[in-house]
Amino acid sequence: MRIGLTVSDFHLLSHHSRSRDFLEELETLAGSIDVLVLNGDIFDFKWSQHAGVLPSVAVAERQIEHLLRVLPNCEVHYVLGNHDAVTPFQAALERLAKRHHSFHWHEFVCRMEAGLFLHGDVVHAGSSNAAVRAFREQMGRPRSDYRWQRMAHGALHRSTLPRLAFTMVPKRLLAARIVRYLSNENWLPDDSVRHVYFGHTHSGFENFTYRGLRFHNSGSATLGAHLRPIRFRLG
Repeated sequence: MRIGLTVSDFHLLSHHSRSRDFLEELETLAGSIDVLVLNGDIFDFKWSQHAGVLPSVAVAERQIEHLLRVLPNCEVHYVLGNHDAVTPFQAALERLAKRHHSFHWHEFVCRMEAGLFLHGDVVHAGSSNAAVRAFREQMGRPRSDYRWQRMAHGALHRSTLPRLAFTMVPKRLLAARIVRYLSNENWLPDDSVRHVYFGHTHSGFENFTYRGLRFHNSGSATLGAHLRPIRFRLG
């Protein structure tokens, strides 16, 4: 039996992330596991504090590269989210996958045995891959001269409003939207899937049951939220 761990929504590179030391955080969490799923928005290129997308992607690629070198026996999967789906980063993930046989990346969903892993932005984007791509394209980095945007965004995340807003959304509604997407994209062809792991809402929970599936949310390491690393078993 193998032990896995999934986390999401570190939003590294941004001003509202509490996980400044990416490697120390993940090495501590992943040191004793066999599989690590980085379930979207580990990096945040929209609100990156670096000067431009390409420098931000270069920093992210170096950090993942180092993580893979210090966790050589851990299988690592990276699932894209709405803040890290920029084209240059996808190219970086492809380079990493070619250099490391233990690393894999997924644009939308990762399936491992009875579990499905997706970022969860389908709850806002819609119920198809095309809708998710369109939604993510809208999440481009704001113009650097819009300093007031960054100030307002930082103030918002320092408050508890984002987490409270998602806490008020019924879990049943989130699960229903995710099931609609998974069904439309043929990720639920039979009853072999039992667990769905997602992030995006920054509101962690485990074992919410809907239509025979158990839903788990890994929270967030941003200001005003709580990270909830979730362990799972394979085999």
